[in-house]
Amino acid sequence: MKLTKLTSALIAAAAAFTPLTLNSSVLPAPAASAASAEAAATLPDWVPKDLESAVSFRNNYGATHIDNGLVCVVYKLEREPVPADEVQGIVRYELQATDPSVKLLRHMSYGSADSSYYFETAVFDPQQACDFDIAVIDTFVEKTDFDLRYGHAIARYSFSAADDMHITETDIFGWLPDCTEEYRLFSRGNGSVSVKDNYIVFCMTAIPQFSDRWEPDSTNTYKNVKFAASASCTMEAAEPYDDGSIDRVYAYQALKDGYEKISWTRTSGTRPEQENPEPYTVTADCVIFDNAQTVLLSGQMRTSLADYDTGRLIPLSADKTIFISTDITAQTPEGPVSAGPILSMESNPAIVDDDLGRMCRSDSFSFWLDKWQLPDGYEFPDNADTVYYHNGTIVPKDGMTVTVFDNDAANVIFRAKQAGQTDLQPGQVRVTLIDADTAEPIIIQNDSDTDFDFVLFRECDLGTDYVENPAVTGLKTNPTVISYADLSPDRSYDFHLSLSSEIQPVYSALRETPKITRYANHSYDVVFRLKFTPGGDVNGDGQFNSADAELLQKWLLADPDAKLNVWKAGDFRNDNRLDAADLSLMKRALLQAAKTPVAVSAVEEGGAAGAAIQYKVYREGESCRLSRLDRTTAPDAEPVVIRIASADYHEIMSQDYDSIIRNMTDSSGPEWSEIRFSLEVSYADGSQKKAVSSRNPAVLTKLNALWEQYITNNGTYVEPDERFEYGVLLRVLEDGLRMYTGPDESYPSVASIPADTQLFELGGKKDYPTWLFTEYNGQYGWISTVKGDNADPTVFFEVAAKKPVIYLYPEQETDVHVELELTESDLHTTYPKYDNGWDVTAYPDGTLVNKADGSRHRSLFWDSENCRTRFDFSEGFCVAGCDTERFLKEKLTFMGLNENEMNEFIVYWLPLMEHHAYNLIAFQDKAYTDSAKLTVTPAPDSECRIFMAYIPLEEAVEIEPQQLETFERTGFAVVEWGGAEVRH
Repeated sequence: MKLTKLTSALIAAAAAFTPLTLNSSVLPAPAASAASAEAAATLPDWVPKDLESAVSFRNNYGATHIDNGLVCVVYKLEREPVPADEVQGIVRYELQATDPSVKLLRHMSYGSADSSYYFETAVFDPQQACDFDIAVIDTFVEKTDFDLRYGHAIARYSFSAADDMHITETDIFGWLPDCTEEYRLFSRGNGSVSVKDNYIVFCMTAIPQFSDRWEPDSTNTYKNVKFAASASCTMEAAEPYDDGSIDRVYAYQALKDGYEKISWTRTSGTRPEQENPEPYTVTADCVIFDNAQTVLLSGQMRTSLADYDTGRLIPLSADKTIFISTDITAQTPEGPVSAGPILSMESNPAIVDDDLGRMCRSDSFSFWLDKWQLPDGYEFPDNADTVYYHNGTIVPKDGMTVTVFDNDAANVIFRAKQAGQTDLQPGQVRVTLIDADTAEPIIIQNDSDTDFDFVLFRECDLGTDYVENPAVTGLKTNPTVISYADLSPDRSYDFHLSLSSEIQPVYSALRETPKITRYANHSYDVVFRLKFTPGGDVNGDGQFNSADAELLQKWLLADPDAKLNVWKAGDFRNDNRLDAADLSLMKRALLQAAKTPVAVSAVEEGGAAGAAIQYKVYREGESCRLSRLDRTTAPDAEPVVIRIASADYHEIMSQDYDSIIRNMTDSSGPEWSEIRFSLEVSYADGSQKKAVSSRNPAVLTKLNALWEQYITNNGTYVEPDERFEYGVLLRVLEDGLRMYTGPDESYPSVASIPADTQLFELGGKKDYPTWLFTEYNGQYGWISTVKGDNADPTVFFEVAAKKPVIYLYPEQETDVHVELELTESDLHTTYPKYDNGWDVTAYPDGTLVNKADGSRHRSLFWDSENCRTRFDFSEGFCVAGCDTERFLKEKLTFMGLNENEMNEFIVYWLPLMEHHAYNLIAFQDKAYTDSAKLTVTPAPDSECRIFMAYIPLEEAVEIEPQQLETFERTGFAVVEWGGAEVRH
């Protein structure tokens, strides 16, 4: 549809696309002007008084201007010739206000006898608060109405006068340009296509010398929008001129939600700029949402800050701009380069960028908002320091919503809660310690001013490992209120708890961040959860033995000499009291402890090489030690002692030494070796068990391997059981995630990794499923994938199970229930909606009818994210990108997909794969089916589940060809296909 025909009123209201010829003279004024002559004499200078000032007004203000409590309207009209037999000099148009309290001060007409155009000028003075319109009235229309609802008003402008007589224009021309100056500013800031609220605006510049002509495209449908207004912004002139541009704006208003494309094309006779294609088209590729109240162009990112509980927009302070940080990673010949703009959110909502919306679909795109950017009195959900987005993942999940539309626009809503009320004063921090099991406050019994069981560290991380003001405070009471004079409202603080060596046998801090609540007055509540571990060492000598039981028994019998140095260590029932039940549990724990050694020594001597090697594992104070003495070639060598993790110490101590010693001393079999082995096991009560034999004790192999882990790698990290040639890309969620030399927090920490850092999983250890081996800034080490409670993740795996679709082919119409259990990824999207399974009616041709809503489908769709499955690439295929189509057709046909299934597979995956130089492809078996378990009821007669994992490569690699199996369809058949890209 072309907008080529405009009504006569609209033609009269718009400036022509041709230069104007105006001379300065005054046309006959309407009668209203005589009545207001006295008032006109006092009008300000900006009110037009002649043709030249009327032209200047139009070029600077357009049709309307508000100042000093007055409204001036200058309207351009085309003078129509009056037939000779009719009365000459009659004024056809009047300017009226719809509210009688709005006083007309002046009404004049300025023009030239040589021009077909003139300017109607009127000045109005509202006398009271009201909403009113000013309309240009065609007096030749017979039917008149003071409310101006009919066609005799060829133009109208809306205003609102407040109680203080502050006047604002409330119609579209309150912001839409309708003059040269406004057009210059608007087009410079917004370009040729822009949006404001639910309006789409085109700024069109035409050069008459180039025979420019703008036309709306015939492909425009206007299904979800309507034409709202147009205005001429061409410069007016009192004298003829031959050059210059013709500037116009066109505005469309959204009517309903959906997508809309509007294009205008400029054709030209000739243009000197070769870079300017001819014809030239500008397009508004829009998404409309929020009940047609919001429009976004392709690529735009719009952000809002809303109240978490009410959903209402949060007012922004006039003196504070919110800044949103971004990170965009691009691949260059020199490697990955990270950069990102700082987005300024000066209004709420605000379009913060015209091109970042499409980045939401990129491989690596992050943006985040820090809590100190929030208006006073607000905090993020879960009192998070930061709410951030990275490649589709939001942390915390309810901290924001991100909607990415099909036109690559993005709507982002940050959510913040009103900070709770508190009795704390500004700068105060209340620290509370609670028992993780009972949730009760922990009792602190500390009367010393110098020695503390619990010490609080307050830190402000300024980056590059620099910590400002590491304030340290000992806790004497629970809770403890600490006053800080230097606590800044513009910084984020971390709080850490240190436990003395005396209290560590009783309590240990959980591997989790404390719960921190920041209040509007910049005070804090900090709550630590501690795990109670009754060690039994009530006398505080560093050992748990029978002496502790004897002391507790005397204390219970009220012996005046019995003093408990660490009474809580004997509270086995964790009820903050000591009684006979605790004594009974203590004795039971002693019996159990008696079975576990505290030190182990193994010696290897003799043989052809003359070996003389001794290993010993033991405790030295709070540290665990491993020593090795090798005098095979150096008789005077001294033992080398290294510190090991407590987890490794406990693993050595937990061996079945009774069986090991029994096996060593078994004389029924032959001698195994010329080497003599000695084993000595020591217990807490001072007893020992020993064995000497030619039979190698199994623990010696473990001791040698443990030594190699620490020493062969220069003591920097524990070697993983398995290294992964194609490590999975992952992203750190937990800010300050610690890297350790081994898979346990008792190992030394060697790095603190910031949130959003991308790493690769390089290896793993069989007995430590929640730990992975990686590299950060040249340092190899281990990170935990979950927090101490084994629930909340610390990393996000950048692998997604994409596009799995499930086909059902029963032999007859059948009601089918399908359930999916994901053990190593998180369900992301389903269609139709997955609600504890899918319930469908399946037909032999593959048609599925969803019982929940009656919708019809060809398949059941699901995908997942944060995929932690370690896909098997021991066998597979290395395929050139250009050969991907041929390869997939061949293999999928061989594996049993029919033509329709194969085509759908290729249509989805081919565009993602064929542009890589090579793809390493492996079809997964148990690695996939064990992590994505499918249950179909009734049970199918045959089932085919094809899942392709692939790695894009720059160079070809050698790989053992994978042996594939062919699927034979029988009876009720179930077919599924999907895949995942593993970035290496």
